[in-house]
Amino acid sequence: MPSTKKLVHYRASQFTGPRRLKPPVRSLNQSIKARVEYEQSLVNQLVEDADTRRALLTNPFGPVDPLLVWHDFDHLSRDYTVLTAERLPRWQRNGELLKFHALFQVALIYGGYSFTVKVRPDLEAKWTREGKDPMDRIRRETRKALEAQGLKDLAYCYVVERRTRRNSRTGIHLHGFFLAERPIVATKFKVAMEKSVAKHRYGRAAAGVSPKAGPEVDMEPCYDVNDGSKYGRGRWVSYLAKNALKGDKQLRRKTFMSLEGIQTAREFWAFIREEPPE
Repeated sequence: MPSTKKLVHYRASQFTGPRRLKPPVRSLNQSIKARVEYEQSLVNQLVEDADTRRALLTNPFGPVDPLLVWHDFDHLSRDYTVLTAERLPRWQRNGELLKFHALFQVALIYGGYSFTVKVRPDLEAKWTREGKDPMDRIRRETRKALEAQGLKDLAYCYVVERRTRRNSRTGIHLHGFFLAERPIVATKFKVAMEKSVAKHRYGRAAAGVSPKAGPEVDMEPCYDVNDGSKYGRGRWVSYLAKNALKGDKQLRRKTFMSLEGIQTAREFWAFIREEPPE
């Protein structure tokens, strides 16, 4: 049975063999949607509890350690918070959305940047002509470029899509974020994205990009906001995953998280679950 942990939309055409042995695609997709809704609600409550602890720990002697608001170490907040460590699922049971959110919280604590990268139209056209998987090409090209910039062990993730928020068709682009305590890391990341998939060496005309189009790579420091929208807290993660559950014949897999990103998110999750060090 295919996993319901991934941010993916299954199609019946993906599975071959006798009909009786094919997985129930509609049920699978409904289960994935239900998991995403649950994980978003869990994140919303986690952040709300962290806000409560931050308020309780506030004192005139200085700012609160950002990690303390995630750890119920003194048990003084249990009358005011909802979740406790033992109520959080083990890492192995978490889906991709929750893993993205865990890494995003680390970016908020230690520093990070959100980004949008537009893939060159000429590259997209070339991959289509050659029957190449865009996700595979993006993953390969960006990884090589990051390694060339000395960012082999960077903690980052992204979602590839070609739909706008209102579901209209657009060119392939990436939404994601990465951890960076120093601005130089952000500069190197931007160069890597430009060289790999975003900019043509001979300019915008060669890439098939309008001279009046916006920047190929857009970045800003990670931040969180509670504006009452359906996205909830960790809004950037919810936004970048907005189209991940929509079907796309060319983009069957849309998500990526680096090994360093997975490990960092896992360590953070172990911390808030108050697991003993391995």
